[in-house]
Amino acid sequence: MNRVIIAVILLACTLVSLPAVAQDNTRNWENGAVVVVTEVDTHDGMFNAYINDLNNVWRRFMEQQMEDGLVLNYGMYSNPSAREGEPDLYLTVTYANWAAFDTGNEYFEKIGTEIMGSLDDMRNAGLDRSKLRTIMSTQTMQQIVFSDAE
Repeated sequence: MNRVIIAVILLACTLVSLPAVAQDNTRNWENGAVVVVTEVDTHDGMFNAYINDLNNVWRRFMEQQMEDGLVLNYGMYSNPSAREGEPDLYLTVTYANWAAFDTGNEYFEKIGTEIMGSLDDMRNAGLDRSKLRTIMSTQTMQQIVFSDAE
């Protein structure tokens, strides 16, 4: 009887450990680009005004950062069938890696004054922009890329 109990216990232990043995722990992926997605709700009747503002300011900031190698790409995506509580616009910015986030305030202030004129002008434009839209959320994600390693 004892042999049967021991055999059952050993069999149970073996069966429980099989899934752990069967797991594949190899890493066949690498970290890719870092993407920031901002959800924007434009105020009623202000969609075109906000897009025009993005064209005049945000686009210039993005182009400068692309020229300086910090930003790989950026984009705007409309959500024309937004349901209640959903954004009607998504803004995306793609960075090569997390190092782009280590850029100091001086860099952005320099770009801002070149584009806007002064720090006060930047602040006032930000206040004016709040009349056009509400930022609902911002998400930062990292792309996963399959690697060739086996």
